[in-house]
Amino acid sequence: MICSIEGKIVKKMPMEVFVEVNGIGYIVRVPLSTSSVLPDEGENVRLFTSMIIREENPELYGFLTEKEWKIFQKMILLPGVGPKLALRILSRLTPDEIVGAVLSQDIDYLKKTPGIGKKIAERLVLELKHHMEDLEPVAEEISGDFIPEAIEALTVLGYKRNEAQQIVRKTAKELGKKPESLENFLKEILKRV
Repeated sequence: MICSIEGKIVKKMPMEVFVEVNGIGYIVRVPLSTSSVLPDEGENVRLFTSMIIREENPELYGFLTEKEWKIFQKMILLPGVGPKLALRILSRLTPDEIVGAVLSQDIDYLKKTPGIGKKIAERLVLELKHHMEDLEPVAEEISGDFIPEAIEALTVLGYKRNEAQQIVRKTAKELGKKPESLENFLKEILKRV
């Protein structure tokens, strides 16, 4: 398995990059989040990669950050989520948004990605929740009880959903223990904004 590639960018396209390594050119499929921040053509790049062989046709998928690569690896193991859908999710949502939505069980947020229906969003939440904790730890006692409601409360107050997720997760980590009630948790959140 090829787990990384480093070489010169020969050509960039929205979801593909041609990388030349020691005279050999590789086509690497990338999410928009990676292609939008790649160096210019002619410059060197290092990508974390996954090689997937389908119908005897190998494809290389690349990511600028290890976090994107790890999330991709976890998603493609799920039934109904192949590499193309995983790439589409990573093109639409940042790694932190994916981890936050999974940990806060925000199915509606995941459904905003084209091709993600209720069943796949539920599967992502159910099967990835315990695998995402190492990517962005959240106090377990809080996450089960108050995080979804706290995010919803902040969106009602006018915060964007991804901003609300970041604020709530940060507060949960800072507290490190279960608050007595949702009201107390919201008070702690509002002290920090």
